[in-house]
Amino acid sequence: MSNVQRLLLSPIHGSAVEEQDHQALLQFTSQILRLQHLRYLRMEGPSFLEGHLNQMLRCLKTTLDNIFMTSCLLIESNLTHLSQCPNIYQLKGLNLSAVTLTNFSPELLQVLLEKVAGSLEELDLNVCGIMDSHLKAILPALSHCSQLRVLSMCGNLVSTAILDSLLCHTHRLPALSLEIYPAPQESYSSQGILHQESLVQLKTELWEILTYLGHPRNIWVSPSPCPHCGEDVCDYLNPNT
Repeated sequence: MSNVQRLLLSPIHGSAVEEQDHQALLQFTSQILRLQHLRYLRMEGPSFLEGHLNQMLRCLKTTLDNIFMTSCLLIESNLTHLSQCPNIYQLKGLNLSAVTLTNFSPELLQVLLEKVAGSLEELDLNVCGIMDSHLKAILPALSHCSQLRVLSMCGNLVSTAILDSLLCHTHRLPALSLEIYPAPQESYSSQGILHQESLVQLKTELWEILTYLGHPRNIWVSPSPCPHCGEDVCDYLNPNT
């Protein structure tokens, strides 16, 4: 497997493995952590990754084009190692959906985005527990992602004020063609119930901001944690048409 360039890995749950297969699982994962020529890495729920990401990154001899690490538990040092990895400076896609970032320092994500600002084309941070403090930290870095085409952050609880600021920071990105944002927290009740009337009002306010900025954009505001599944209808903002 030393020449593998693309790795797509479905969830492997060690607790579900029979005792006689446990050693085989350990051998398999040890080989994954030694791949040297990876360019495309997609792992969903990699239970073995916690604390070992540095080992995988350290052996790389090629630059990574895409990293998808979703629905997994990462510790703060994982994100630190990722931001310090010399092989990500040409990264085009970063997907950390369903990776809880609540307990991380917001500056870690800022440093990572600064590192890949010149090449990043797609950023997915859906259902990451992102709050206002995280978005405030990464706004300057986001505004310098000149190649960014897709930005998706739904399923996070952020305020209208920080969403307004996000729209202002990203409106000059020339390549940005699709933006998917969460319904702001003001559109929910204290019990977490979405108020459609509040969402409509907030949508109107955001539309006015986009009109003032004077740049046509393809933006969805989604109350659903997964905008690509088709289970819920998102509200589309259509400014300056």
